[in-house]
Amino acid sequence: MVRPGDNSLFEREDFNRPEDRRSFFDREEDDMRRESDLIDEIRRDREDREREVAEDRRRMSAEAEARLLASMKKLTAEDLRTIVNNANIKVTPSGTISSRSSRSGRDIIRRSGQFTMQGFDLPTKKPRKKNKKHCKNLSQCLRQANAELRTKRGAIRKGKTQADIMRRAQKLLRKMS
Repeated sequence: MVRPGDNSLFEREDFNRPEDRRSFFDREEDDMRRESDLIDEIRRDREDREREVAEDRRRMSAEAEARLLASMKKLTAEDLRTIVNNANIKVTPSGTISSRSSRSGRDIIRRSGQFTMQGFDLPTKKPRKKNKKHCKNLSQCLRQANAELRTKRGAIRKGKTQADIMRRAQKLLRKMS
């Protein structure tokens, strides 16, 4: 029970913390600063990782280039000419020279034309004249219904909906036929 004149409850230290004395907007700015610092730190870490990966790639490509140059020193001009002109010989990204095996099974099947639909004329349905005429008439009725139920600016008139426009178009279509 609180006695009149007893202010000991309201003089506690946690009511008078320095953080509580700051305005709400100051706290918000501090939170935003902390957040932007965190974002900057994440960005810097990502850039460091990307830089390391790029250095590793450069190092690997330099090693591959050295291997390629070493293997090319062993080759004669005639060997180089055959490598360039022969489709079955290739230089891999790691710098090794290898002969391609003959085409894979999938390549052979793809190039064989076995599964193409060249020799087949699948029957195609001709559009019905009645359907064509109906669609043409309906689009004409929709144009007219839109013109009637929309304002000059193109907005649907007050109290009308798209459903009203469709109903009006159907009604015009029935009158037409």
